Amino acid sequence: MPGLVWKTINKKKYLVIRWKKRINGKSRIIKEVYVGDLDKLATIIENPMKDINALSLSYGTSAAVFHIESMLNLKSIINEVVGHTENGLSPGDYTIIFIANRLSDPRSKNGISEWMKNDFISTKYRIVTSQSFWNIMERIDANEIKAIMDRIKEKMLSLGYDASKLFIDASNVYTFMEENEMAKKGYNKKHRYDLNQISYYIASNLDYIPLYGESYPGNVFDGRVFKTIIMNIPKSAIIIFDSGYNSEENISLISDRKYIGSLRPSDNHELLDIPIEEYKDGYYETMKHTLGKDHRIIIYFSKNRREREERSLLKSIECAIEKCQSILKSGLSNKDEKIMNILEKYHLQETILLKENRLEIDQEHLNKRIDRLGKTILFTNIMDLEAQEIIELYKKRNRVEHCFREISRFDLISPIYHWTPKKIKVHMFLSYLAYLFLSLIYNEAKKADDNISLETVLSHLSPINIIYLTDGKKTKKVISTKDETGMKILKYLNLERFQ
Repeated sequence: MPGLVWKTINKKKYLVIRWKKRINGKSRIIKEVYVGDLDKLATIIENPMKDINALSLSYGTSAAVFHIESMLNLKSIINEVVGHTENGLSPGDYTIIFIANRLSDPRSKNGISEWMKNDFISTKYRIVTSQSFWNIMERIDANEIKAIMDRIKEKMLSLGYDASKLFIDASNVYTFMEENEMAKKGYNKKHRYDLNQISYYIASNLDYIPLYGESYPGNVFDGRVFKTIIMNIPKSAIIIFDSGYNSEENISLISDRKYIGSLRPSDNHELLDIPIEEYKDGYYETMKHTLGKDHRIIIYFSKNRREREERSLLKSIECAIEKCQSILKSGLSNKDEKIMNILEKYHLQETILLKENRLEIDQEHLNKRIDRLGKTILFTNIMDLEAQEIIELYKKRNRVEHCFREISRFDLISPIYHWTPKKIKVHMFLSYLAYLFLSLIYNEAKKADDNISLETVLSHLSPINIIYLTDGKKTKKVISTKDETGMKILKYLNLERFQ
C-alpha cells in the first residue's frame, strides 16, 4: 500500500509517496513518486488541473477504420496499382482519410481539413488540402479502379468472407450538376426526375458486405450492366436478383451458374391465377419455359403482403376516382382523354371504366386483381434445394437493399462536389470503399456484441474519444467513452493499439 513520507534532499524536505512490498520476507520499496513541499501538495489538492492542458479528439471511428485497413491492406493495394514514389502522403493515405471522414462526418474535400483538426486521424496524417485530394483523384483512372477492386475482392475471399450467395441490385443518386458522361436523367429512386443522376450497383453477401460494386451513367438501364456484374463475381456463387435484370440475353450469360430470380407478375397472370387452395405449405411448384430456358417455378404467398398491397390498391382507386370525378364535373371538352391519362397513371384503366360520362368499377376484374396479390413468382435452375430454402434465400434479397439505405443514411455518396466524369467516377469508387469499410466494421464489432446492427455500429464508436493530458513535458493519453457497447468493441478489437 502507498504511504506519505518526508525525504530530505539538499537540506530541503519533500513529500514522497512510497509503495512497499514484502519480498522474501522483507519490506522493500518498489516505487517512489515525489510530490514536493506542502505548498505544492496544497496546490495539487485545491487545483489539481492547474498545470495540465487537455486536448480531446474523436477516436473510435478512425481507429475502427485503421483496424479494417490492417486486415485489408487497402493502402498498399492502392499504392501498388496507382504508384507512389514521391515524398508525402500517398494515394492510399488519401483514401483512408476519405473513408474515415465519410464514416465520421462527411465533408467536401475543402472541409476535410477542418474535420481532421478534431479527429485522432490528424495525429497520423498532416492536414490535407482540397487541391491535394483533386490531384490524387486525377491520377486514378477506370482501369486502375478495376484493378484495385479485383485485388480487394481477392483479399476478402482469402480472408474467408462468404461469397457463396450474392444479391445484386442497383440504385442511383441525384445531383444538381449539368448533364455529362456520368450524370444523366433516368428513373430516379427518390423521384427527382428533373435532375441528372448517377447509377451504381452492389453485389452483397448475406452479411451486407459488398464483394463488388461500380458506378455507371444514370440513363443506363440496370439490365444492361448485368454482363459487367457477372464478370466480377465468382462463378461458384448463387446469384439472387429481381425482375429488373430479366432478359433472355442475361439469362444465357449465367446458364452455367446457379441463380434465383423473380418473374414480372404482369407477364405471368396464368401463374398468379393458380388458386391458393392448390398451394402446399404456402407455395406452389411447377416447371415453365421462360426467358429462353426451362426453369423451376416456385410461387409463394404472403398474407401480410397481400393485405399491404390490397390497402395500396384500394387507396389508388379512391384517389383516382376522386380526380376523375373532379374532371367529369369540370365539363372540359377533352375530359375523357384526361380521365384515361389518370387511370393509366394509376394502372387502373382495366379496373375503372368510363361509361356514358360516369365511372364504373369492374368488380370481377378487381376481385381477380386482389386474388393475385401477395404472390411472388420465382424462377431458378437450382434443383437440389428444397423450395422453402429457395424462398427464404430470395427473401433475404433485401440485404442488398439495406446496403443502399445505409449508404443514403450516412451520406456516404451525397453530396457530390465534382463536375467532371473522371472525378465523379473516382468519388463513387471512394464512396463504395467507405461503405465496404462500414460493413466490415459492423461484422467485426458484432463479434463483441451480437445486438449491434449495421445502423447502430457507428453510434457506438463515435462517442469514443482520446484525451491528451499534458503536464510540462509529460503527456498522458486516456481513451474515454460512456457508451458501454462502444467500450466492448474497443476492447474486443483492441482499438487502443492505434493510439
